[in-house]
Amino acid sequence: MVCISYIAHKMEMEELILIKYLKGTLDAELCQKVEEWALLSEENKKILEDLYVVMFVNDRMVAKNEVDVNKAYTDFQRKKTQLSATSQKTKTIQLWRKAAAVAAISIVVLLSGALTMITLLERNSQSLMVSTKLGERAQVTLPDGSTVWLNACSKLEYRKSFFSPKRKTQLSGEAYFDVAHNKRFPFVVMNNGSEIKVLGTKFNVKCNEDDDYIITSLMEGSVQFSDVNIRSLIKLKPNEKLIFDKNTHQFEVEKIVSQEDVTAWINGKLLFENNSLEEIARSLEKHYNVHITFGDENAKNIRFNAEFEMADNIYQILSILELTDKFTYQIDNRNIVISSR
Repeated sequence: MVCISYIAHKMEMEELILIKYLKGTLDAELCQKVEEWALLSEENKKILEDLYVVMFVNDRMVAKNEVDVNKAYTDFQRKKTQLSATSQKTKTIQLWRKAAAVAAISIVVLLSGALTMITLLERNSQSLMVSTKLGERAQVTLPDGSTVWLNACSKLEYRKSFFSPKRKTQLSGEAYFDVAHNKRFPFVVMNNGSEIKVLGTKFNVKCNEDDDYIITSLMEGSVQFSDVNIRSLIKLKPNEKLIFDKNTHQFEVEKIVSQEDVTAWINGKLLFENNSLEEIARSLEKHYNVHITFGDENAKNIRFNAEFEMADNIYQILSILELTDKFTYQIDNRNIVISSR
């Protein structure tokens, strides 16, 4: 085990570890130690920043014959020596603020199933968050080039630091990901101890707080699912769906019959396949901003196969379902009570 003090004082070993860290080839334990070391002082952070410039920024500029790599590395060594020899505190302008373009966020909110278009142009290490309310959906372009579609009542937090080997996101709700490929920085979707890791692929994740399951559906590429409560890593192939029970920590993998069914919500459709009326009610609440309760337990378990447009009126949807003569409903403003017949 390599201690922080060892990293800080043994410069030869430090450079090797920092290089591996920035390349994303360091194990999780050492990654954490490097991050802790970088936070100890502005001096340490500056060393890591300068090494990043030598490894990646200058590398791109060399391709255009605009910089001398040997000179850049010499300058890096000189700066590191100067920083180590002086105790003067200097105010450092963070690298990501030097490189960042002016942040711009364009948001247009449209209700009743309309698609919100959001472009995030920030290129720094701060967390970016976007969320949708009742009746909203959103399309988000992340700083790394990945595109994410958010369903109603969902929240996505994205964090990518120059000093982290991962592009980390935290999701609550449902989202479809089209991830930009990057071997150096894996893309990770996290939710309450569960983690989905990818390099570049297309997949859908449903992890609503009020649902008992996390459902990951893979369209293209590959994903790796893990959870703090299970030991094994679960790898999915295209057209496979993982259903993970958050309560029992059991899982099963199923074949996807139709990718269009998985992504129907992106195109403004409500698709129910053998869903209980209770599950349907939760979906309708999020898309139409209503509150649905049940007059009896039997009504919750009635199951339906149905397809609707989000542009349809919720009262039209309930009226059509009611034609099955399995339940009845009463409306009081935006409160709906459903009872079995």
